[in-house]
Amino acid sequence: MRASLRSTGAMRCIHYHDLLPSPWKNGLGQTWEIASDRSDRADPAFRWRLSRARITDTCRFSCYPGVRRWLVLAAGGALELRIDQAPPQMLERIGEQLSFDGSAAVEAVPLDGPTEDFNLMLADPALDAHLLYRPLLGTMVVLREPGAVIAVHLLQGEAELQGEPATALHPADTLLIDGRQVGPGCCRLVGAGAVLIIRIFPRTLP
Repeated sequence: MRASLRSTGAMRCIHYHDLLPSPWKNGLGQTWEIASDRSDRADPAFRWRLSRARITDTCRFSCYPGVRRWLVLAAGGALELRIDQAPPQMLERIGEQLSFDGSAAVEAVPLDGPTEDFNLMLADPALDAHLLYRPLLGTMVVLREPGAVIAVHLLQGEAELQGEPATALHPADTLLIDGRQVGPGCCRLVGAGAVLIIRIFPRTLP
């Protein structure tokens, strides 16, 4: 199941166990798409896309000209990234991130066994994004921001989205809020662990 904000409403919890894998563009791996903004689910073009991937062996990433990419270490051991002719860069701790151009030649090398990685791709030049790693200790207030898309991806631990009824979140689950469809407000997550907060917004917003 792939979640598209245009078809699923303003706020929802996306459970990782409901997602189905699909092959990478270059056929060298698999990805689990969490959410995307497309005109149609069958359309391969997207404005933005959130996904997870597993890397078990050295592999090359797919080439996405015109797309900006962010990669976050979500689970597993250290990951070395070799981007074009630049010196290798390391992601060693959960939540560490790296951004790069989608047209770059990227080789990923897992150093301590398989890894799982969270991916954000932005194809629309009118959009920008911020990614923030945060510990979850007790209650976290997540603001709804008109005009922006907010995603809270649970990296570690357990959490509960308060409401009627409450919704449990497990590692790799995602809370997705489309601020283009709702006004200002907030929701509350309660739990213990660590989250990745993704904010996708028009460049015209601060």
